[in-house]
Amino acid sequence: MQPTSKCNNFACRLTVEGDVATCPKCGTRMRTPSTVRKLGWFSLVLGVFLVGMMGIVTWNTAWIMTHPGDEIGGSSFTGDAGQGRMILTLFGAVIVFGLGTVASGIYQIRTGQRSKWIMIATLAMAAALGVVAWMTMQSLK
Repeated sequence: MQPTSKCNNFACRLTVEGDVATCPKCGTRMRTPSTVRKLGWFSLVLGVFLVGMMGIVTWNTAWIMTHPGDEIGGSSFTGDAGQGRMILTLFGAVIVFGLGTVASGIYQIRTGQRSKWIMIATLAMAAALGVVAWMTMQSLK
């Protein structure tokens, strides 16, 4: 069975038999299912790394952040409880973004295709992460 290439342009989405570099209809780059699966593995690994590392950071700092001023293990959080909650909310937003990246990677690995809806959801999570980061920075000033 010959591989098919699919246009990356969501307005076009032309599918062509064979390994084609550019779309004959709109000129956008095309991807084969094997390339999409490789990118899915990359996305999966990055998402697992992000969730794992942020999970460890959250686990190790949650008690300190929720008990400002208390010395725990030789360190203490100098902000107030609201700032601690905002920082933990930011950590949670990063973890949710990582989970979305994992879901996107799994979908790409299983199907060999990119989902427009998963991509939109991931971009929305990235925008929400940016908003939460901005709000956190404003509360820490």
